[in-house]
Amino acid sequence: MTKSDGLQFECPNVTDEDIRWASSVLNLPKNAFYGKDGNDPRQAVLKSMDRIDVAACPGSGKTTLLVAKLAILAQKWRYRTRGICVLSHTNAARTEIETKLGNTTVGRQLLSYPHYIGTIHGFVDEFLALPWLRSLGYQIKMIDTDVCRERRWNSLP
Repeated sequence: MTKSDGLQFECPNVTDEDIRWASSVLNLPKNAFYGKDGNDPRQAVLKSMDRIDVAACPGSGKTTLLVAKLAILAQKWRYRTRGICVLSHTNAARTEIETKLGNTTVGRQLLSYPHYIGTIHGFVDEFLALPWLRSLGYQIKMIDTDVCRERRWNSLP
């Protein structure tokens, strides 16, 4: 499949060297994703380009793992008009991802077009709801969640 930038999309190959580089860039220990014995399932997550569900307890490092993978992808990204879309459930997760990526040169590339990092709610607002409402002729500049919430609370009996 060829797109407007003329390049066929190829999933990047992630190597052990890339993983060590990401650890360094994110100021993590050199063996952060290798464990004491060198056998850590996080390596497989970082190297995989398949869909993966990472389930672990709070504070276990899921977001750090995601940020490391995003840093690696950003370093290898060759497309000007195609981006990576990262959707989180909460603003807290979005903020953590943006903060950790924003502390790296390569990560800052993911914080602007053509990439998107935000909440599912923000994505729906920006790319589905607002364009649809504008197509119907509504002059909407933004959706103010706080105002909306206050109006809803005030309308309750």
